[in-house]
Amino acid sequence: MSFKPANSFSHSSAIQLQLIKHQRMLKIILAASPKQLRAHIKDCVINDNNLMVYVSSAAWASQLRFCSVQIQQAVNAESNARIKKIRVRVLRPEPFKMAEEINKKIPSIENINLLRGNADGLAEGKLKNALLGLSRALQKQSH
Repeated sequence: MSFKPANSFSHSSAIQLQLIKHQRMLKIILAASPKQLRAHIKDCVINDNNLMVYVSSAAWASQLRFCSVQIQQAVNAESNARIKKIRVRVLRPEPFKMAEEINKKIPSIENINLLRGNADGLAEGKLKNALLGLSRALQKQSH
């Protein structure tokens, strides 16, 4: 099975033009917005004569609503869009991502072998099985 390059599709030029138009519109919105708000403006959508601007939180949405008239004027002046209404919406927050992986402290191979040796010296039972399972798990993680 072979994959065709994206530019071989008949609609790719139309999609590319739409993407360029979208990026241009977002740049106009960012340029018309105060500096402190720019980092919080995430995206925009134009539907008919309405412009929807997406921000990262409700606090920034509230601040951006104060600037909606100047954004509307800038968009209408610098593009062929005729925006009549601007709506500001909040994007759902991104899922929590742990900043760093927690560093695990794995015992040395000698200590793992010592643990296994102590388990081998025990009579059959829960403790022996638990120590052998622990030593196997530690040995896997040490590699």
